[in-house]
Amino acid sequence: MAVTDEHVAFLRSYLRGDEEAVTRSWERIESRAGLAALVHAAFVISARQKFAPTWTRADAIRYVANVRALLSERLDVLDPRAAEQELRLALGDKAESGHSAASAAAAQLIMLNALLVSLDLDEVAVDDLLRQAREVAERILAGQPSPD
Repeated sequence: MAVTDEHVAFLRSYLRGDEEAVTRSWERIESRAGLAALVHAAFVISARQKFAPTWTRADAIRYVANVRALLSERLDVLDPRAAEQELRLALGDKAESGHSAASAAAAQLIMLNALLVSLDLDEVAVDDLLRQAREVAERILAGQPSPD
């Protein structure tokens, strides 16, 4: 398993809001494992950029509530418990995941988008984030520990 250029293209297109490119990229992706690892790595990196070095559980709860408020027309797309738990896990909380892999993946993807907006990253910074995330994801897929 590896993170491919198609995985990166899909995530970049998603983050740009380019639905046509997302659809084209999705059709070319053969393995979803590399994409899941890439999204997870980008989510963790972004969460830590936003909240590190200090954060509280209340910070995570408020942030998820704010993201849900932005999605008020489509509340069903984001499970608030999954989003909060995934955010806390990304920030180093030792809580166990108590939701499905699909809920975790959706929460990470939606929250990643929100984090990038709140971090106000330009295209160069997003490309750098995706490069870093790809490196981390490839190490994880290879069974190597990820750097903290």
